[in-house]
Amino acid sequence: MAKKGDIFLGLLGEEILLSPFGRTTRIDLTELSRQDRTASGKLVKDIIAKKHKITLEYSMIDGDELKKLLDIYDLDSELSLNIYNVTEEVTTTPAPEENYDHYTVLMQPFDKTLVLLQDNGLWSGVSVVLDEV
Repeated sequence: MAKKGDIFLGLLGEEILLSPFGRTTRIDLTELSRQDRTASGKLVKDIIAKKHKITLEYSMIDGDELKKLLDIYDLDSELSLNIYNVTEEVTTTPAPEENYDHYTVLMQPFDKTLVLLQDNGLWSGVSVVLDEV
C-alpha cells in the first residue's frame, strides 16, 4: 500500500519503489524563457516552458538501495517518476493514477561516499537529480 511521499522510479510501467529512509525530496520549478528590453527600455519576457527539477538527497543509503539507483541510471533512457500525493488510505491496488504526481525525467550521474564497508556498504552524499523532459 503506497503512502504519501512514496516515490516510484523506472521505465514507464516498470517503476520501482525507492527507499524513503534517509531521503529528502526537493522539487524546483525551472522557467525556460527569453527576455530582453524593447527599444523603449521596457523589459519583456517570453515564457517557453515550465519544467521541474526533482532532487532526491540521501543522508545515508545502504548498498542494495544504491544499486537500484545505479541500475536505473544505467538504463540510459527517459524515466517515469511517480510521487504518491494522497494522505488518506486507498483501498484499491494499485492506487488510482490521479493519486500520483507524474513526471517524465532524465537522470543525471551522481557521486557517492563510502561510509561503512560492511556487507554491501553504507553510503552518504548521494544526490540524485532528475530533470523533467
